[in-house]
Amino acid sequence: MIASADLAVVVDGAGIPFGGCHHGVAWYARQLGVRTMAALVASPDVPLVDGLAAGIAAVAALHVDTCDLTNPGTPCAAVGVLRVGPDRVDALALSDVSVVVDLDTGPEVTCDLSIEEISGTEPAAVAGMRFGTPEHANALAALVARQTATRNRPDGWWVAAADPAAAQYARTASYPIDALVRATVFSDGATRPVDQMEIYRWPEFLDLLEKLGPAGLIAHVRSLEAADPHGDSYPRTKRHDDASLAQLMLDKPLINRRS
Repeated sequence: MIASADLAVVVDGAGIPFGGCHHGVAWYARQLGVRTMAALVASPDVPLVDGLAAGIAAVAALHVDTCDLTNPGTPCAAVGVLRVGPDRVDALALSDVSVVVDLDTGPEVTCDLSIEEISGTEPAAVAGMRFGTPEHANALAALVARQTATRNRPDGWWVAAADPAAAQYARTASYPIDALVRATVFSDGATRPVDQMEIYRWPEFLDLLEKLGPAGLIAHVRSLEAADPHGDSYPRTKRHDDASLAQLMLDKPLINRRS
């Protein structure tokens, strides 16, 4: 995750460790965030899709000669971008990062849940199964296999990996700056209380973020997860998921937090 006063890029990396790439998922996520930010800063008016495509291409060029970028386990990432300009707010989501722009008419969410529509949701895949059991492990493995088999193909779902063409499948939206109330980019690990646990609706969750701040909100997510240590009340693929967010505060720089 990387942010400036008017631009935020949140990258949620995934992949099998060393599955084709010797650098690993964390390296890929960091590089993609930095390279995408650089492309967008260098050309402030470039469409967000083009900036993301440039970032993906730049990272691929860094390790195409040393790593097997065709390996199904090579690192990939969901990406969310928020850009605040003089007249409008632009949002981009590739895969399941959520860019939430709260307007005077209410929250607007940019998120691509094609992965769930095609491969099934995480709670449904492991419903009734406790963490650490063979049943849970087998269900998770089957879900990952479905996700991998349908990733980055015309009839499947799209995520940032080695092909810059994936950026063209991102969801985008623009809103008038005059209607903006607040805006935040969340990784899916930070939105669990809304979209998986269904404890909050977006207005309540955004209010909670304002009250607790980014670090406090992530701590609250962790407390909800800790209160359900076996996944009995809220079925999920793992007890905790990486959580990142970048929060825009009007007349202040973007504030970011990762845990």
